[in-house]
Formats: sequence, C-alpha cells, structure tokens
Amino acid sequence: MEQQAEESSVQFALTVDLSLVSLLVAIGVLGGSLTLTAESIRATLMILVELFSFVVLKRIHRGELADLEFGTGKLEQVANTVIGAAMLGGALWIASRVIAVLTGESALGTPFGLALAAIAGALNLYANFLSWDRVRRTVRAESSIVMKGQLQSRRVKLMSSLFVLFTMTAAAVSTDDRVVAWADVLGSLFVAGFIVVNAFDMLSTGLIDLLDRSAGPAVHEAIDRALARHADNYGELARVRSRRSGRVIFIELALRFDPSLSIAQINQRIDALKQSLGHEIEHADISVLALTATR
Repeated sequence: MEQQAEESSVQFALTVDLSLVSLLVAIGVLGGSLTLTAESIRATLMILVELFSFVVLKRIHRGELADLEFGTGKLEQVANTVIGAAMLGGALWIASRVIAVLTGESALGTPFGLALAAIAGALNLYANFLSWDRVRRTVRAESSIVMKGQLQSRRVKLMSSLFVLFTMTAAAVSTDDRVVAWADVLGSLFVAGFIVVNAFDMLSTGLIDLLDRSAGPAVHEAIDRALARHADNYGELARVRSRRSGRVIFIELALRFDPSLSIAQINQRIDALKQSLGHEIEHADISVLALTATR
C-alpha cells in the first residue's frame, strides 16, 4: 500500500510536469520570453530524469531488478551522464540567446506575451508546489533512494519556479524596455546556472562511478578506523577495494587469519568487522574474503 502511494505521488507529479511543459514551450516561444523558454528546456530535461527514476522505482517495488547484483546505480549513472551532457548543451543555447538579447539582435517579448509568461510562471509555481507536497507526504524514513531523490528534485524545482515567477512578473509590469530586457535576462541566466550546476553534478558523479573509481578518502579513512579497532582479530590486510554505484558503497576486503582458527571463529570476527563498518559508512555493501595466513 505504501509503495503504491509512492508510485502514485511520482506519477501525479510527472503528469503535472508533462502538462505544463507544453504550455511553457508555447508561451515562451510565441510570447518571446527567454526565461520561460529556458525554464521549458530545464523542465523537459529534468522530466527525462524523473521518468527514468519512476520506471526504476516501479521495477524495484516489483522485484524485477533483483538480478542486478550491484544494484541500479550503473543504470542511474548512465542516464545521468547522457542527460547531463544534454543539459550543458541547453545551457549553452540559453547563453547564446542572452547575448543576442543584450546586443539587440533578438527582439524583446511583447507586453501581451510577457503577461502570459507571468501567468504561466504562476501556474508553474503552483503545480510545483502541489507536486512537492504530494511527494513529501509519501516519503518515509525507509523509502528508497530513488524516492528521496524525487523529493529533493521537487524541492529544488519549487524554489527555481519562485524566482522565475518573480522575474516574469517584473518584466510583465514594467514599461521600461531596459527593465524588461534585464528581468528576462536575469531570469534566463538563473535557470541556465541551475542547469549547469545540475549538469556538472550529474556528469561528475556519473563518469566517476562508471569508471569505477574508488569511493574516496572519507570512505578509506572509515575503513582504516574500523580495521584499527579490530586489528587483533585478523593477521594481515591483503586487499581493500571500494567503489560507488549510485549511493551504495561497495567495499571488498581480503584478510588473512590465523590457520588455527575455526570457521566459526573467523565468521564471528568478520561479522564484528562488518557491523563496525556499517556504523561508519551509510549505504555500505560489505564483503570480506578470508585468507589463510602464511606461517
């Protein structure tokens, strides 16, 4: 029942987004609002991310991804890398249009078009508030990472749409062309900056995870602390590896144990070490390979 509520909240938010995007595109292009055009680009690209997350969420709930031994992190990072690159392209296009407006090569929006843009901005804010509130009320402490990511995405979109509404209203009510131009430019630059920050975040985490780089110094320091606490329980550290897959951190340790220890004793020491590592590192998937120490 709780899983169905989560899926329903995300589906509702996506339906609202898809309905609004067509309106934002039409008014942004026909009304000549650069900010609204930029917002429609951002919304379209983020919808792709959310659609992917929704599909993954449904398959997780139905147990259809159980054969992915390292979780859905790789799928998420491939999607994030592709969409992150598309977002950078969108930000560059917005920047080129800003330059065209500032140099006078592109005409300002008409008063009627800017008024429609302000109305669309208000509808966008209201829709984002409804979507955020619907998702917020269904997220629980034990909700999946995908669901918690949806809540964060909705929160950021709500704040972004508030700023867009402010600049669109300023452009619509002003009779000074310079105020209109700068309000539209500042709004579009804000959206472009938002796109660039998200794009670099997607690309940096996506590419790093796809290349299987280690989980980073903070994780290795936590591993060292746990190993130091259990130094008397094993003979030698033969190997340590770590990597991220989405938010999950996979840790592989190879330890040498005294050959006089029984299997039960070795397993008991391994379990204690895993428990210690689990307290140090959130979302950790830990495997320990037991080796026989050489005499």
